[in-house]
Amino acid sequence: MRRAAAALAAFLLVASMASSMPSSMASSMPSSVASWMPSSMASWMPSSVARADEPRATPALSGLWTATGSGGQVFAGTWTAEVAVSTPNVALGTWSLIDEKGAAVMGGTWSARKAPRGWRGAWSARVATTNQILSGTWEADDRTLKGAKTFRDLLARTAEKQIGGVWHMGRAHGNWWLRARAS
Repeated sequence: MRRAAAALAAFLLVASMASSMPSSMASSMPSSVASWMPSSMASWMPSSVARADEPRATPALSGLWTATGSGGQVFAGTWTAEVAVSTPNVALGTWSLIDEKGAAVMGGTWSARKAPRGWRGAWSARVATTNQILSGTWEADDRTLKGAKTFRDLLARTAEKQIGGVWHMGRAHGNWWLRARAS
C-alpha cells in the first residue's frame, strides 16, 4: 500500500508540473521511454507542435548518470532536462537505466523544484520487462549548489564537473552523480 501511495504521489507531482513541460521535451524523449509510461502519464505529454501560449524553454540539456544503491549495486543511464524560461526554479526531464549491453531496461520522468536549502524532486519509471512502476525522491548535494541560481545553472555545471546527491525509494537509498556527455 505504501509503495502504491508513493507511486501515486510521484505521478501527481510530475503530472501537476506537466503544464509547463515544453513540447520539445516530448519530441526529444526516446520512444522506448515514452512506450514504458503509463497511458495516463503519456496522455499529458504535449504534442510536437508548440502552442503559442506555451512557455519558452531554454535549450535541452542531457547527459549520463551513475548511482549506487544501499546494497552496493551500481546503476548507470542517461538523462535529459528542460527548464522553461518562465519557471526557472522548476525542471522536468526524462531518464533511462541502461544495462551492461547498452539497452534501456527502465525509463521514466523526473521533476525538480527549488527548496529553501537546495534542489529536491521526485522520479518515477516503468520497468520494461514487468511494467512495474517504481518511484522515489532525490535531492542535490548542497555542496554542488554554490553559485547555481537556477536548475539550468546546476545542470550546466555537468559540462565542467560531476554533480551529485542522494536518492530514496522506500527503504532503498543511495547516491547519484550527473555529468554531461563527452563532446
